[in-house]
Amino acid sequence: MQRWILPTNIGLTIVIIALLAKISSDLITFRLAKVFPGTGKKVVAMSRQPAVADDLSSFAPILEKGLFGKSTQGSLSPVVAARSDSPKAAPTVAEGDLILLGTALGSFRETFALILKKSSNEERVFRLGDSVFDMGSLAAVQKETAEIQTQGRRITIYTPTAATAAVQQPTAAAAPTAGGGMASQVGAGSYVIDQRALNAALDNIGQAMTDARLLPSVKDGKVEGFRASEVKPNGIFGTIGIKNGDVLRAINDFPIDSPEKAIQSFAALKGMSRIKLDLVRDGQPTTFTYDIR
Repeated sequence: MQRWILPTNIGLTIVIIALLAKISSDLITFRLAKVFPGTGKKVVAMSRQPAVADDLSSFAPILEKGLFGKSTQGSLSPVVAARSDSPKAAPTVAEGDLILLGTALGSFRETFALILKKSSNEERVFRLGDSVFDMGSLAAVQKETAEIQTQGRRITIYTPTAATAAVQQPTAAAAPTAGGGMASQVGAGSYVIDQRALNAALDNIGQAMTDARLLPSVKDGKVEGFRASEVKPNGIFGTIGIKNGDVLRAINDFPIDSPEKAIQSFAALKGMSRIKLDLVRDGQPTTFTYDIR
């Protein structure tokens, strides 16, 4: 007998057994389907469908009849989950809802306003630059007024005394800006400053600091002064000749290489008769002089 005959016979026997088992399985499944309708392949197909959450309303009769005792007897109330994706309405504050109760004037970070929100009878103190009741940022503070920057415009709120005066004089001219009419140029880098206008501006340094944006200027790893940008033409910096890009380095030979020194220098100008300002313009050192009269 050749060697390949025995393995071949074994392989054919296994194939025949597998076919008979398959035929028997199909036959049994077919007969079960006749005896028990809904079984078989349909059952397998149904088992693959995702489970459906139980309908809790079907348990309502159990609670209504008190099958778990009198203490649990009652009606079933459906619970509806709140939609978390619904947008929340942004809080809005009406312009006439705010009243200025008082102010404290000092340096840029020491200027405050006490504001009352009439609708909620809430009083809060805000620092210059803070958000006022989600309406906008506190942009300027005067003795009797405060300005809030909101949606590209400024809203002025008044103390009760100032509001009464504004109603009695509706046609009064608006107050001039801090720098308006303060200085006049008499030569190259030489100016004459009105003493009263300068003192009025220095009484509210926080407001004056909003007339330009001053950022530290770093050279060789050290702060050499403050670079001016966004200079308002009618503000205090614009009227004394400061331009965008100028680096303010020293006032009366006192270096202003930190925010604290800058504030001290500006505060010390009140009462002086002459001021010297050292700055860098277009890369060249320059000196401005101011006579206070």
